[in-house]
Amino acid sequence: MPFLCENSQGERVLFYAAAEECERPPWKLYYAIGDGEPQRLETGFKPGTIECSPTAWQDESGWHVSFVSNGEPDGLIYRLYRMDGPTLDQLSQPISLRIARTGFVYRDRIAVGEIQDVVHVHDTNGDRKVIIPGAFLYRVSYRADSPDKLLISGDWIGENADVFCIEYDLETDAQRYIECDGNPAYKCTIFRDEVLFADRQMGGFENRRIRRASKTEGICCRIAERDQDALAATGFVVTKKCGCRHSEAERRSETMRPSCLECVEKHLGAAMVILSEVHDGYAYRLRMIGHLFEAEDESQQWPELHSLIRRSRKMLQREGLVPDWETLAQEIDNVRRTS
Repeated sequence: MPFLCENSQGERVLFYAAAEECERPPWKLYYAIGDGEPQRLETGFKPGTIECSPTAWQDESGWHVSFVSNGEPDGLIYRLYRMDGPTLDQLSQPISLRIARTGFVYRDRIAVGEIQDVVHVHDTNGDRKVIIPGAFLYRVSYRADSPDKLLISGDWIGENADVFCIEYDLETDAQRYIECDGNPAYKCTIFRDEVLFADRQMGGFENRRIRRASKTEGICCRIAERDQDALAATGFVVTKKCGCRHSEAERRSETMRPSCLECVEKHLGAAMVILSEVHDGYAYRLRMIGHLFEAEDESQQWPELHSLIRRSRKMLQREGLVPDWETLAQEIDNVRRTS
């Protein structure tokens, strides 16, 4: 998760997260000034705590850094933190701002991305939402040389497509789909004429190296929307043999999404399998939450089942509590017997 900016002397400063060398490596924060050696950005958190998604700026009062962390080893709740101090080696203890899986602080602005679809932006201009319908969001950052331009990385729900990065201008609504060296960018950072991105290596989804793009292209697009309901705005359609998905026009004429008990079972089963395996990184948790959300959305015809799945999803997101799979399975059986 690289982030480029400059210090008050005009020197290039790179912030990033790197995995430490151990059996279950946590991500830790680093920075490098100019051509200097990388230095640990000390947070005071215990070993094993995950620290990622750094952003920073320097003004007359010193440095201001924000990042996302689970706060403690094996912690399941991620929060947005900030640290301030005269120099990068004299920062304050991290201050927790709010629960968040991705986001940043820049001066009076706080931006936080939900797991799916929505980026919330709060600053002196009020509260705004930037919506990318049908997307899982992996990172929300900004350009240090143009702070009104957000850099939003994610991928598409239900598709085996590549990841994406969209540059979105909060002031003009202008948008660009960013490609680096002919491929979709991922968690890129842009500062003037330099673009860095997370280039995937062999292995897991987040096994990546920071790489400087030799050729960058910004393709004008209209992917993101403002202040609209994400589910209503999305044209996401998946063909299924069960026939529970309809065309966009058909969905608009209906009061709710058609329910399908088989799809509920499928999504709950997928979430259970993901949770039962041991994985590191954002992608697996996001997919698990996404499956629970899909099961919730597919179950609207059966209020008790719908409420149970919804409560399970929210408890997982807010408190890290594992869903009660037996209770969910029993409720599905009850629906099947009475339908």
